[in-house]
Amino acid sequence: MIFEEVTTEKIPQTIVSKIRKSLLDGDLKPGQLLPSEIKLAQMFGVSRSSVRDAMQILESTGVVSRRKRGGTTIRQITIEDMANIYLPKSEKETLLDLLETREVLEIAVVSLAVKRATADDLEELEKLIVWMEEKPEQAAQADIAFHLTLARSSQNQVMINIIKSLKEIMNRLQEKTIYYPGRLQNIILEHRQILNAIRAKDEELAKDSMKNHLTHINQLLKNM
Repeated sequence: MIFEEVTTEKIPQTIVSKIRKSLLDGDLKPGQLLPSEIKLAQMFGVSRSSVRDAMQILESTGVVSRRKRGGTTIRQITIEDMANIYLPKSEKETLLDLLETREVLEIAVVSLAVKRATADDLEELEKLIVWMEEKPEQAAQADIAFHLTLARSSQNQVMINIIKSLKEIMNRLQEKTIYYPGRLQNIILEHRQILNAIRAKDEELAKDSMKNHLTHINQLLKNM
């Protein structure tokens, strides 16, 4: 295990990024014990307090587990943790990747929802649209709940788990786009189009409506 000396100003964040990248590259494995803080400080060429700060960040995001006398180990990463693992791209590029992923997943979700959504699912989706209309300050929360409810209506547990695992990064996307001038009203309209297509059991319209919804977010993000 070899780490290069840190030379940037944001030392703890740089250490975090390097350790996360080593995990993604396979140089670090789940369950592996990291060197002591003193040893890591020597390897990175930084102070021990910088290493300690970095470990606190990694622990808070679920990447490592720290024990008083057992040292620091890489956690077993679950699908729910993946949104917290560092991606070597800008945030904007990462969010565009998210939209690309969501297009594949959520078009499949609505295709299944047309066939499998229950009356309770449809009622819940309607309530979530009304929530966005009546409490716009909570629109980001309602929007994510809408997409999670759609996933549940597919009755495909793997898809449900994948969509749930994207919740954290979806929150970051919402922070950037949902309150853009005029966007909220369009989201409400697009959600209602998706819901109406599912109610009508029109699979092609449901897929087109979801694609249209995600395309609009993609275009907005690219123009920011």
